[in-house]
Amino acid sequence: MPRALLVLALTFTLPAAAPAAPVLLDVDASEVGRRVIHVRELVPADPGRLTLHYPKWIPGRHRPVGQIANVSSLKITVKGEAIAWHRDDADPFTVHSTVPEGAKAVEVRFDLLLAAGSEGGAQFMTVASPKVLTMNWNDVLLYPKCAKPLELPFVARVKLPTNWKFGTALPVARASDKDGSVLFESVPLETLIDSPLLAGEHVRVVPIGAGKEHLVVVACDSPDGLEATQETLKSWNQLPAEAAALFGPERPYKAYTFLLGLSNHIPRAGIEHHQSSDNRLGELALVKAAERRAAATLFPHEFVHSWNGKFRRPADMLVGDYQLPQQTRLLWVYEGLTNYLGWLLAARSGLLSPDDAREYLAMTAARMTNSRGRAWRPLADTAAAASVLFDAPRSWASARRAVDFYDEGTLLWLDVDVTIRTNTKGKKSLDDFCKAFHGGGTGKPEVKGYSLDDVLAALAAVDPSTNWKAYFARRVDAVADAPPLEGITGAGWTLAYTEKPSDLFAAQEGLSRGVNLADSLGLMLGPEGAVSDVVPQRPAAKAGLAPGMKVIAVNGRRYAPDALKAAVGSTKAGGKLELLVESGDFFKTHAVEYAGGLRYPRLEKADARDDLLTEIMKPRGK
Repeated sequence: MPRALLVLALTFTLPAAAPAAPVLLDVDASEVGRRVIHVRELVPADPGRLTLHYPKWIPGRHRPVGQIANVSSLKITVKGEAIAWHRDDADPFTVHSTVPEGAKAVEVRFDLLLAAGSEGGAQFMTVASPKVLTMNWNDVLLYPKCAKPLELPFVARVKLPTNWKFGTALPVARASDKDGSVLFESVPLETLIDSPLLAGEHVRVVPIGAGKEHLVVVACDSPDGLEATQETLKSWNQLPAEAAALFGPERPYKAYTFLLGLSNHIPRAGIEHHQSSDNRLGELALVKAAERRAAATLFPHEFVHSWNGKFRRPADMLVGDYQLPQQTRLLWVYEGLTNYLGWLLAARSGLLSPDDAREYLAMTAARMTNSRGRAWRPLADTAAAASVLFDAPRSWASARRAVDFYDEGTLLWLDVDVTIRTNTKGKKSLDDFCKAFHGGGTGKPEVKGYSLDDVLAALAAVDPSTNWKAYFARRVDAVADAPPLEGITGAGWTLAYTEKPSDLFAAQEGLSRGVNLADSLGLMLGPEGAVSDVVPQRPAAKAGLAPGMKVIAVNGRRYAPDALKAAVGSTKAGGKLELLVESGDFFKTHAVEYAGGLRYPRLEKADARDDLLTEIMKPRGK
């Protein structure tokens, strides 16, 4: 991987194969330490009205996330002279100007002000710490309105802090240590936006798999976080083989790069792309066992998206302009199936141990059981309303439902897998559907749209004995009091509860810095006792607790997480539970009527059934 080099001006030489009139994009990211990126573009333009768009609906985000609010100091010039521009009254992501006679191009300059920490939706934006940068090209460009904007040619280069290195799926045209510059090859706007860049002072490149097609590029705030354990490296090496066994040997990419930014100063995230994925975790996520355990499905999930979500995508989500909204009703396939297959590949590759893989399902089943908004909102509606639910607060999530097509999708597609295996007496499985539906890649990024009818037909070809249309109508389109747990029971297991949390539960609870008592009191607390949510009709809600309150004492003693858990545990022996709660300027003691003790989800083997779950999780890759 070439060293990241410096960019100084727009007047650079184009590669010989570049299209005749590309947009020249020059990004100066040398000041990311103070969260500012400087942008200059040379945009070909004829005299007359010019409309420029800032990308709004970005594939993989499922809602408008373009950070136009953080664009500052916008200036448009022609031959050094400023020309006026004005923002569109109906669309703040669009600006208009008039190009004077005799001009062939305009120069656009602006600064991108990076969000600090997790504010302002930074989870899905360009983010940086003083040592790590994850840059989305859609955040650092404007593009002219035209008939086919995704095909617009762009030639980009970037200036990074001295001695930083980088990783990206973009092809490099020229790299020179002499003048400190890297020039990327001319690519269509669609390819540019689909190829984020990770850079940092401390970078490690890890080839994985049998060939040279798969890389992990890690950038960390310190060199201490770069070293993955041998166990993790072994699982990373197995992941491409397990994906090939699941989808078939034909790939929808030429090469694939896992970009992993490790910093405590950027929000955790995972975002899919055709030939790479943008993954963000804490600084020591590869070093600390709890963080590794909690993030075990991240790489597999985003990797699966290269087949499901990028190569095969709901036709209603295929739009020809980044300003046009996407119809997201089939996200229970796009994201739900991916969530299941991500869990599956995590288990098969060893990123999840068999015990953790089962506990993952137990936690998912319990979480969806506590999602009480299902009493009025079907799963399909959480997908159709994704553009608003993604940015909804955590408070009242149980009553409202959140983006449940992820977790409930895991349970749903596990049941599909078990149904196929049961009906075909083990001769077929969801693996066969994946090969038929997602296979056939040509070794390069491309998109094939699909409809629900296409999904139903492909499933029917594997298991014709099931009425798949009716199956999904009942589980996806209809209101249901309980989540689809038939996959767990059909696989020979059952959801149960115990007084001790699993290692995976404890790891995730610890990372949240809160207390998760959803399965006992129906109460979730964030840091320092802040009530983040309550489950309707459960003891905490019946006692009058609500999001926004803060627990400051338990049974007359100052709140502490362990003290609260001990008090809840003692209720099984008749102990009382009184919570002194602060709500704004007011204080009140709430008596919680509960006698069930601590309850944490787990899976227990049902003796009467075959263990299909263990069979599903067995490695297949060679």
